[in-house]
Amino acid sequence: MREIAVTGVGVVSPWGDEPAAAAAYGGLPAGGGEWFDHRVRLGARGYKYLPAAAQYVLAAARAAVAGGAWADAVPADRRGLLLATNAGLAGVYDAMDATVAERGADGLSPALAPYFAANVLGNRLAAELSLHGFALTVATARTAALDALSTGASALAAGRCGALLLAAAEEPVPAPRGGGGEQGAVVLALEPLTAARARGAAVHTTLRARSVFLPPGALARPEGRERAARVLDRVLEELVPRARLHEGASAVAGEGPGVSGDTGQVPGGPVSSVLGVHLDLDTSPVSEAVAGALAGVRTRVGAEQEELPPRRIGCLGPALALAHAVTVRDGGQRLVVSATGAGQVAFVRVSPVQDRLTQELQHAEVA
Repeated sequence: MREIAVTGVGVVSPWGDEPAAAAAYGGLPAGGGEWFDHRVRLGARGYKYLPAAAQYVLAAARAAVAGGAWADAVPADRRGLLLATNAGLAGVYDAMDATVAERGADGLSPALAPYFAANVLGNRLAAELSLHGFALTVATARTAALDALSTGASALAAGRCGALLLAAAEEPVPAPRGGGGEQGAVVLALEPLTAARARGAAVHTTLRARSVFLPPGALARPEGRERAARVLDRVLEELVPRARLHEGASAVAGEGPGVSGDTGQVPGGPVSSVLGVHLDLDTSPVSEAVAGALAGVRTRVGAEQEELPPRRIGCLGPALALAHAVTVRDGGQRLVVSATGAGQVAFVRVSPVQDRLTQELQHAEVA
């Protein structure tokens, strides 16, 4: 797994556009709260009839590429889009169904008819930012945003694209379906770390992602639980390897290898720093297996664990936690984890990036 560089971050939520504030929310603000006005990023015209989630993701995407990101450095046909959502169009579809039931298909306005397309949330975004390489929508329950990142890592590693946007957008579920849910969007601008360094881009952090499936039925048997534990241990060893802890200690003492050419980081250095674990789990056997596997990692790296706010409908919670981990500046690593009783499990390791020359000088002084 090679490191993916994050060169842009955009957030739109009822709690503002700062990832830390947005990631901490536990529900809709009392009394409805005051929305961060995403429309200031969109302009006065051309967006009135877009579904709300489409407006959120457009506004967040503009923020993600506003700092330069890779907008002018990567050809349009080498730019990809991965959009994650669980309920982003539920309100639109319910309103259209009600109109058809009451007045027939002729009752639908021409402005709304195009939104029968399931990929409408990504269409406008792909067109406006010239994301011509590919556009995929991921909708796995709760884990969609982290699953999309795992898919994006594979696309970048295979050369399927030179850069991509990872976007997560949600709208609350309509009242007839129970109401509640999430509201807002998160967008990350991503590219290979080597490419970002080659053009002198500012890199927030680097990411590594893995997604696996644990068959829930298999966890009812001892052999199934043992196999799941082996799978999870292997994934966590890839993301937080034991060897790198020792390499990091040796490097600090001036005895180990130097800076990694792939990442520009000291091998193992960041792993030996405090690694925060952000969990988005339920009470299922799948999540229990994940929590058990993570317990060993937390013990050996001294990680601090943070439970994400109460579970909500949608994939935005883990995406907001990821955006916060990308933008926090404390020098530590973080692991964002999401799992569901249906069997999907996704991990993303967020690592700080230090200047290569600065690191070389620091280790020369220690030696």
